[in-house]
Amino acid sequence: MQNIPVDLPDALWLKGYFADYANPKAKIGRLVRQGALCRLKKGLYIKAEAAQNTYLLGKAANRIYGPSYVSFVYALRWYGLIPEHVAHFTSATYGKGRKKRYDTAIGSFFYQDIPAGAYPYGIRFVGENQSRFLMAFAEKALCDELYRISGIRSIKRIERLLFDDMRLDQALFGQLDHKALISFAGKYNTLTLNTFLKFLGRYPGA
Repeated sequence: MQNIPVDLPDALWLKGYFADYANPKAKIGRLVRQGALCRLKKGLYIKAEAAQNTYLLGKAANRIYGPSYVSFVYALRWYGLIPEHVAHFTSATYGKGRKKRYDTAIGSFFYQDIPAGAYPYGIRFVGENQSRFLMAFAEKALCDELYRISGIRSIKRIERLLFDDMRLDQALFGQLDHKALISFAGKYNTLTLNTFLKFLGRYPGA
């Protein structure tokens, strides 16, 4: 079996790579059926061995639907802020107008809009070289997650949400950059994030 040198090949690249075959499309289909390639969406694939690499899966999440960056609960778990294992990649988008989900043989990828004015801030590359992908800083991922929860007016309810419902690690939360939290939270203009800002003003680590 050919050693495909690209971890996340698209259909155009694969057709060029197998141009010497009588039917490159059929060759690609055979590799998918044999499990050497996994189809992520129409025209995009990942090599089976690459699917064992968390960084390459993050890169795949960026490429499946974009512009996007990994955020919400997946990023919170990545930073150790929540205890639960998160099996699926969760990513932030903007301007799409609807949630999106891609189910593949290697897992599911979820996408949800945040406000365009909040989108560009608090994002970084993790990983190195060809395996790096865009992910939110911990502070941005928390604000993104709070954006998903509407209508919280009470500071006490925010505290219960963070430490009882979401089960945030209080020690790690206290180590977050509170200036960054305040800066990011102010870009969403929602009731819940505005209440979170009030909570931050009273929190001992602020």
